[in-house]
Amino acid sequence: MAERKWAEDSFFEGFDKNRITTILTITEDDGKVIKQQLLVNKLTDKGNANPDWEEIMATIGEEKITENTNLRNEKKVKEREAIEQERIEKEKVANLQKLFETKIQAFEIEAIKNSKNRELKAKLRKAANTVEVYIYSMMIVMEELNNEKRQESE
Repeated sequence: MAERKWAEDSFFEGFDKNRITTILTITEDDGKVIKQQLLVNKLTDKGNANPDWEEIMATIGEEKITENTNLRNEKKVKEREAIEQERIEKEKVANLQKLFETKIQAFEIEAIKNSKNRELKAKLRKAANTVEVYIYSMMIVMEELNNEKRQESE
């Protein structure tokens, strides 16, 4: 007769504890091994007790399955947190790259390139976000325009 063995790391699906995800390993008399991943319901379609469920509970036990479920849930939470952290890091890198490119574009503007105002240019270089880049760029350009108007009126 074939030997049936349920995976020790079986876990409940959902919080109602009416379904178990498990792996059943069947070793045939001729040595052939069959592994199946199964979703075992507590009750059959007719509402009767499922014999596979009863066998799993007898061999592994509800306490061990609950422990496996909790460990699995903790692992899934950590995986989601790691994915979220990775997304945040990628977003930060993208924002820094955009900030750097915006600063380069600002310094390519003739009025900024030719400005003698070292203080504003330093603030532009140290800008922490694109809004600051726009503000300092605008201040430098306006200062240069005012300087040009003063020179024309002299």
